[in-house]
Amino acid sequence: MADIPLNYFRRQVYTLTTSPSAVYIAPFDRAAILLAGYATNLSPSDVTVTIGVSGVGGTFVDPLPYYDYAKNHLISGNDTTSMFPNKFVLNQYDALIASCNTPGAVVFNISLLETVNTLA
Repeated sequence: MADIPLNYFRRQVYTLTTSPSAVYIAPFDRAAILLAGYATNLSPSDVTVTIGVSGVGGTFVDPLPYYDYAKNHLISGNDTTSMFPNKFVLNQYDALIASCNTPGAVVFNISLLETVNTLA
């Protein structure tokens, strides 16, 4: 049996579209602590970004409910902003969902720590 590391640091980069899409999904038996999330506007025009969470904190429900975290957050042209002022936790099956009003204008970069989340 392969050993699963207790903690695993990851970085995900995702180009946002106008459709809400999963930027990150916490795997089965893992929790994720989002350490940082930066949205970079690559265009000269202002854009808005919406970020939310789909899930109920560790229980699989079909369909998963969705909750807004930041809705229509304005990012100036050619600027970067931190989307998480503090750490943010996702349990297994939770997904971080993001979109922007201009397709391909925003690159979303997250740093996170995955940790084993099994119940004894």
